[in-house]
Amino acid sequence: MSTQTAQGPTGSRQQTRSCATGLTCHRCDNHYPLESTVFACPDCGKGLDVIYDYERAATLFKDVAPAERPQNIWHFEELLPIVDASAQARVGRFAGYTPLIRADRLGAELGLSNLYLKDDSTSRPSLSYKDRVVAMSVARLLERGKTEIGCVSTGNVGTAVASYAAKAGVDAYVFYPNRLEDTKARACMALGAKVCQVEGNYDEANRRCREVAETTGMDFANITLRPFYAEGAKTAAFEIVEQLDWRAPDHIVTAAAGGTLSSRLHKGLGELQLLGLSETDPTRIHIAQPSGCNPIASAIVAEEAEIHPVTPETAAHSLAIGAPGDGYLVVDAVRKRGGTGGFATDPEIFAGIDLLAATEGVLTEPAGGTTIAVLEKLAAAGRFAPDDTVVAIITGNGLKTLDDHPQKPWPDKVDCELDAMLAALAELKSGGTLMDSAREQLQV
Repeated sequence: MSTQTAQGPTGSRQQTRSCATGLTCHRCDNHYPLESTVFACPDCGKGLDVIYDYERAATLFKDVAPAERPQNIWHFEELLPIVDASAQARVGRFAGYTPLIRADRLGAELGLSNLYLKDDSTSRPSLSYKDRVVAMSVARLLERGKTEIGCVSTGNVGTAVASYAAKAGVDAYVFYPNRLEDTKARACMALGAKVCQVEGNYDEANRRCREVAETTGMDFANITLRPFYAEGAKTAAFEIVEQLDWRAPDHIVTAAAGGTLSSRLHKGLGELQLLGLSETDPTRIHIAQPSGCNPIASAIVAEEAEIHPVTPETAAHSLAIGAPGDGYLVVDAVRKRGGTGGFATDPEIFAGIDLLAATEGVLTEPAGGTTIAVLEKLAAAGRFAPDDTVVAIITGNGLKTLDDHPQKPWPDKVDCELDAMLAALAELKSGGTLMDSAREQLQV
């Protein structure tokens, strides 16, 4: 894509086609320059949002045909906040544009004839949707000329930060709470990040990491860089609509933790309509949470505007955020789009993992299992017409969380001789199938 030369603080540099113009408070409407290091509103404490010149973006978007644009998260660079072309070029070249899979077999189980999976479990480089948001944070860090990045993580943010920091040549520091998915922490260390596990849940660790950032001046991907981090999430909405030939789906179902993805799906859909690319107003957004940590879903179901924090108690550790920073944005987005929220128990979450695996051959982590379990509940409750186009977002890869799955019995250490192996085969054939156990747990 073409770039343009502009005069910046350090002289001339190549700029992207970004139409970002500044930052604004979600609640107070206070405005700040795009170059500002402010990440939360001084008046109300709420997060900041990136704003754009949509008229200019619509004009620029017409200049480059979709087929000529990079097939990665920078495909819609006019609606992304990174201005420095060299920073953009260093991260995210292979992130995004994950497959949109027609899920015929899962759809048949749920009575949905047009069900799709947006499979971010195949995202590069770290196998989760967090590649989208962390790419924006690291690109912003490079724009600032800084060489260290931290994050507080329940799981996938950490591996994404470790991966992108290595690619960008900066140092990464990952702070995990007391409940975590161990394989993800080990992956961070394997990628060269320095990892620290702290006593306390995610919300407590997040508060302390904010203090660490303020004390040391270190940027944190999902704290001090959050306005830019959050913008990466909406790229999933852009891709879904384009992959459906610019016809927005009737429904999107996704898991929610801090609320970044579900709230920015709403923003991304709205931006596509502002640019005249698709009619997206009718798309409903539904969010899924574990029963043991469901502050956003509970507020939606109770038709409340504010979030009541909870103490997480769930095996879906990547969703264990009891005081979600963007929860109020999710409630607003779901309400405006006529969607709803749902939650699933831990056994139902693992059954959701099994149902997806047995029908579509996609192995997801507990966050994705939560989405599938709630998708089943919504379908059973008649929330979708049989021919509605429904997209379920699979946010992470199950290979990273296998140690957390309930054990499935299997014949091991069988003698390597014919009779013993035939007996083991007979035992395997007599047992129930993965589909049977998932159906029983979910009552499909």
